[in-house]
Amino acid sequence: MKKHSAQKALILWTGLVCLPAFADPQCHQPLQSKSALKSVSNAFSGTIPQDTFVVQSDSTDIIRGERIQFDGNVIIFQKQQTVRAEQATFDEETGQFLAQGNVELSSQAATVIGESIFIDEKNKNFELISADYQFGFNAGRGTAQSFSIKNNNELSLELATFTTCPGDDPSWLFSSSEIDIKQEEGWGEAWNTVFKIGDVPILYVPYITFPLTDVRKSGLLFPEFGSSSRYGAYYAQPIYFNLAPNYDLTLTPAYMSQRGWLLESNLRHLSESTENTLQLEYLNSDQRYPELDERYLAFVQHESVLNKNWNLQVQWTELSDDNYISEFNSDYHHQADTHLNNFAFLRYSTKSTQLNIFTQDMVELGQHDPSYKIPFQVDLDWDAVTSESGLGVNIKSSYTHFENSEKDEHQVDRLHVEPAISYNYYHPSFQFESTLSYLATHYQQQFRSDNEKNKIDRGVGKFRLLTGLNFEKQTQFFGNNVRQTLEPKLQYVYVQSSNQEGIGLYDSQKLKEDYFALFRDQSYSSVDRIDAMDQVTLGISTSIFDEKNQELFRFGVGQVHKLSEDEELSGTNDDIDNSKPSLAIEVFGQLSENWQIDGGLLYNRDDDKVETGFIALDYWIDENKNIQINQRYARDVADVTINQSGIFGSYKLNENWSIATSYHYDSERNLDLDGLIGFEYRSCCWSIQVSAQRQVILDLNNPDFNVNSNVEYENGISINFTLSGLGGDTASKISKMFSNSIFAYRRPYLITK
Repeated sequence: MKKHSAQKALILWTGLVCLPAFADPQCHQPLQSKSALKSVSNAFSGTIPQDTFVVQSDSTDIIRGERIQFDGNVIIFQKQQTVRAEQATFDEETGQFLAQGNVELSSQAATVIGESIFIDEKNKNFELISADYQFGFNAGRGTAQSFSIKNNNELSLELATFTTCPGDDPSWLFSSSEIDIKQEEGWGEAWNTVFKIGDVPILYVPYITFPLTDVRKSGLLFPEFGSSSRYGAYYAQPIYFNLAPNYDLTLTPAYMSQRGWLLESNLRHLSESTENTLQLEYLNSDQRYPELDERYLAFVQHESVLNKNWNLQVQWTELSDDNYISEFNSDYHHQADTHLNNFAFLRYSTKSTQLNIFTQDMVELGQHDPSYKIPFQVDLDWDAVTSESGLGVNIKSSYTHFENSEKDEHQVDRLHVEPAISYNYYHPSFQFESTLSYLATHYQQQFRSDNEKNKIDRGVGKFRLLTGLNFEKQTQFFGNNVRQTLEPKLQYVYVQSSNQEGIGLYDSQKLKEDYFALFRDQSYSSVDRIDAMDQVTLGISTSIFDEKNQELFRFGVGQVHKLSEDEELSGTNDDIDNSKPSLAIEVFGQLSENWQIDGGLLYNRDDDKVETGFIALDYWIDENKNIQINQRYARDVADVTINQSGIFGSYKLNENWSIATSYHYDSERNLDLDGLIGFEYRSCCWSIQVSAQRQVILDLNNPDFNVNSNVEYENGISINFTLSGLGGDTASKISKMFSNSIFAYRRPYLITK
């Protein structure tokens, strides 16, 4: 036997494994490595084959054909990991390796410290005894009586603990008889697990799975619980099923002490050309409203690209009653929604032709006059002539069939053809648009009373001319170099007068009016009403852009001047008003990196009154600190005046605590509409969100409901607890609390914080 000093031996080795490196920077607190490990890794990296390892020690004893003994500062380096120990022995006959004394295994993905390590080269397994471990692919760490790597590259821990919290006294941990880590799948399994908060046992589970990365796997998701005057105490437990790489299912049974059991299911499917969603919700019997019997929601959404020319879209919602969404919310609707847009849409597109075939049912929630359904509609838009000179000839046509069993005109067929000739010219400093068109519409209305068919033909000529200039100059704005634009616009529109009495309102709605709407050539969303026009619109706007071409400021003002009055439209016997001579103002200011203002005003010159107006002021200190104050006014919305003020705010108090609040007030009715306050505590390994809310209950099922009297409020508290560092999104959820309010927060799109 010979003794060698400071010897290095090269031996072929394949027993150790490589783990993926992906760490949580907040919670990752690696075990202290010896400096020598890093230096040896750097020295030999890239110089030895993948399956070879290097052993370095103070001394080496070799018995040929039997064993090799390494003593003193033993360092074993293999391309993906390094082991350090006080002594080590390699049995050449069995291919087994044993290292003892302050053993440390270190790699880019994991660090393990134990009393000894045993490696079986033949079976490609190794085991550390009395180990402390720290993963690198997430913040997971803990202790184990035995830490082993099996030949299938799976980790197995016996009598082990697991947590993602740093420090000697973690906020929470799992204590299990066995933990298996499936690296490639990104999930772990644990048996006979006790969940502890601090040192206090909270829950025993015979078997659980938990994520290590963002890879999806079937299992229980984190629950949500709380209490509400509307629901009582409630508990919702999502259960996730990863059925295949491209589709999954989430089942969420929820118990509400005052309402009963609600079951929600969400099925998602994705392929190269399609995207599908199916959501079903069912409440067998509502204990609070037994007269409603069973309550449910069914939602389906489909999108597919059939080929380069054809695509299909479907969206449909069915409800048991109008109040369902306002009471129970929905992943695909907002609780303040008043309409459901159900449609199936098939589109064919080429460079010159667009064909749309669709069916639509715009369902109104609450008490209302029944609206018309569209069982069938075909739209054809054909660009007959397109020229680089700006000359164009276009023909728009559509056929629509309407049905409403509760209306006198219970069936209506409408054929509309609109040929147009246009000439457009665009230049960086000048624009010119002109269109001459003729709107021909045929109605065949079938009356329910005597089965009589009433035929109406209407023809309307239209001419539109729009011209504008664009001036630019370089100037200063708050001491910065900017580009300012000045854009005056002039539009003339003439639409022939036409007596439209006898034509019903089937799919026409008054369009929103603002500064940009002044330059439209129509006042309604469809062709049932064609507003006679002989008017000029004058407008001017100015904008300021920074050196990155980001808009910092915009101000626009415009006014409609009627050249002649026409009262023909008033003979239709409906409540839709003629377009009004209006003055519109809009303003936007990115006042600084933190401040932004956005507002608009519509003023009726005939009545000398404001029709609509809004203003919102946002201030962002940083990503986690902001406030918004807003005001909105509308003089006549379905015979109701809206005058509401609101405030949103969120503030990160320190590294752990955040607060969010919102409040809305109706000045017209002296009524509190909605109020919310929420708190979030977040550490690197767990978080909790607690929110309290008070809001008006909108009873859409009650025909006598009146927001001006007999107002009831829902008061509730919600709690959401999350263990961080187990994969998924660990970002703060404080801003998401606003989505639970009637008036959801709308972040200005130009704020870049």
